[in-house]
Amino acid sequence: MFIIYVNLDYHPLPLALREQFSFAAEQLAQADQQLNEEKSILENVILSTCNRTEIYAVVDQIHTGRYYLKRFLANWFKVDLATINDYVMIEEQSAAVTHLFRVASGLESLIIGEPQILGQVKRAFFAAQANATTGAIFNHLFQEVITFAKRMHTEYKISEHSISSSQAGLHQIKAHLQSLQDKQLAIVGLGEMGRQALDNAYNMGFSRIVLVNRTLAKAQHLAANFGGQVSAAPLTKLPDVLATSDAVITAVATQEPLIDAQALTVRQPNLVLIDLGVPRNIRITPQLAEQLHYYNIDQLTEIVQSNNELRQQLVKKIAAEIPVAVQEYYTWQRQLHIVPVIKELRESALVVQDTALTSLQHKLPELNEHELKVIRKHMKSIVNQMIKQPIKTIKELSITSDADVDIDFFKQIFGLAEVDEAAVKKEVAK
Repeated sequence: MFIIYVNLDYHPLPLALREQFSFAAEQLAQADQQLNEEKSILENVILSTCNRTEIYAVVDQIHTGRYYLKRFLANWFKVDLATINDYVMIEEQSAAVTHLFRVASGLESLIIGEPQILGQVKRAFFAAQANATTGAIFNHLFQEVITFAKRMHTEYKISEHSISSSQAGLHQIKAHLQSLQDKQLAIVGLGEMGRQALDNAYNMGFSRIVLVNRTLAKAQHLAANFGGQVSAAPLTKLPDVLATSDAVITAVATQEPLIDAQALTVRQPNLVLIDLGVPRNIRITPQLAEQLHYYNIDQLTEIVQSNNELRQQLVKKIAAEIPVAVQEYYTWQRQLHIVPVIKELRESALVVQDTALTSLQHKLPELNEHELKVIRKHMKSIVNQMIKQPIKTIKELSITSDADVDIDFFKQIFGLAEVDEAAVKKEVAK
């Protein structure tokens, strides 16, 4: 069995073609099932996002697997095979597994380290699993990948280091306010930076977000797309909005300041002001700026630059851990053929245990149920301790060059029957 992945992603593929080669969410189940019916395909998972379309497959032969994966894509998207060949990238075995670990960890994303891709990988795997297009290989591999990526995001927190000024501003707001529950954010100006701030802020936990804009209709139309959490106000109502807000982001192209010291005299000292405007939208004294947690575009740019350096260091640390995870996976895969032998050893040991317990009951009929339970528990513990080291040893020997000889010798020592290929395949398929 071999692992292959076929990749159509944002690196070489123009947007127009990325749109063409994308699986709709409602089509994913059908696509998984149809692919699984192709010759040579034993297991498969389809991952389709706005930036990438990837297929991961377990195949019985690499050459035929490559062909039928490409043919499936050509048939599904109704293009000729030559078009698929022009844009498709195929990797096999450890390169494919390494790529999956990198994708789930966010190292292959357009925004390096973003956590959304992990959720997309999980959904793709669970969808394939629900449609019975995964088996022992992918059930184990994808669980390992998901666990690894979660640990990387938790340990290194790469996504918390902002890559844009608006993100940096929002992180400063969260740092100063701590909890965003019952907090109101005002976003003044709905150009590109204001829209970006809204997109990033919407799921952060603010109770209320008020969009303030010269054109009220534009603010109302945008607010309607985000539900009741977001409301709109005209620029003339800015003083009233300031009076009820805990944080303000301004991003307006204007030569005159929108907010000055007089507008902030009645505010609590906790207010966080993020000024993305050039020229600056907020003009206050340095003393008041410090008191109110004020950040202008230059200060935020410095934070972003520092974060970029830190993100690159974290990327290298995550990338350095992936080869170890890949090696652990392949160690597990190489040990698959020993599973039926270990299972038979355990079953043989249980037979010995049950036989001994039955004999003891005949010789000591006066034993009550509690006493038998205690004896049974200790006998089981003894058996487990006796076979623990042999199992550990044979698992280690099963991945050496002399594995077949060692396994045969192991079976002779413990009086185990021959384990045929059918038994191995049956165990692997579980």
